[in-house]
Amino acid sequence: MALGMDANTKRYYWAVGLTLLAAVCYALNSNLAAISYTHGADPLSVLTTRSMVGALGLFLVLKIRKVSLQLPVREMLAAAGLGAVLTLASYLTLSAFQFIPVALAILIFYLFPLLTAIGAWAFYRQPLSPLFIAMAILALVGLALALKSGGGGLDIKGVLLAGASAVVVAVFMLLNGKLVQGRDSRPYSLIILCSAAALFVIASLISGDFLVPGSALGLAAYFGVAAAHSIAFIVCFIAVSMIGPVPVSLFLNFEPVATIILGALMLGQVLTPPQLAGAAIVIAAVIIAGRQKMAKAATE
Repeated sequence: MALGMDANTKRYYWAVGLTLLAAVCYALNSNLAAISYTHGADPLSVLTTRSMVGALGLFLVLKIRKVSLQLPVREMLAAAGLGAVLTLASYLTLSAFQFIPVALAILIFYLFPLLTAIGAWAFYRQPLSPLFIAMAILALVGLALALKSGGGGLDIKGVLLAGASAVVVAVFMLLNGKLVQGRDSRPYSLIILCSAAALFVIASLISGDFLVPGSALGLAAYFGVAAAHSIAFIVCFIAVSMIGPVPVSLFLNFEPVATIILGALMLGQVLTPPQLAGAAIVIAAVIIAGRQKMAKAATE
């Protein structure tokens, strides 16, 4: 019997490890953003810096890998339009951190896979299985438990912002899926990120107020957001190239768990047992629904 793992197995485990690293970096990005706010930054300045660093990082990776970046003008414009949708979603998500615990905001945001599937059913007539419908209802029950257990101090503005971000990301996923279907998504991703970066720069110039933290800790968190998000995006990109988007999407569901843990360690935002139970229900429902959709797609 041969000892050790074969090359494909090793490749798979490496990709899973990279995906989990990406999930932790995304969670770190969220918590660092909240820290930077307490030291004087705001969502617009954080997102402007983050998007510029992210676009530059992806450009360098694609250049190193010698990926062709040429696209028809019409498709470039469509991708740039999607960048505007992504800009709105990012701003809504990071704005929610100003009003409610980061973990709860991310938990609400992570309803977007369910909303995307519901949108595909409504607009593209893609069927929903009874199991998926049951999991969607269960996720809402879990979310209601997590939010209700937050007590009277839970700011409704944060809940609405996080919910709106989930809806906007679902719209983005539906439109992006149509645009890149059957094509290499990498040049489209670069256009989308560059468009988002340009829009954030324009918005910062219009606002005339670019707020950055006034302390060393705040500045470390501020630039840490850009670093963590860029690392997550690029590492996730590499993992997709190794094992494909389906398993990567599944393992990225570790992000809400990592966000809860890091929120407790970095921000002292400890969820109550009922909130943790609600979070567990939401995460489990999203994972089960996602696995069911993936299994069905694999058989079609």
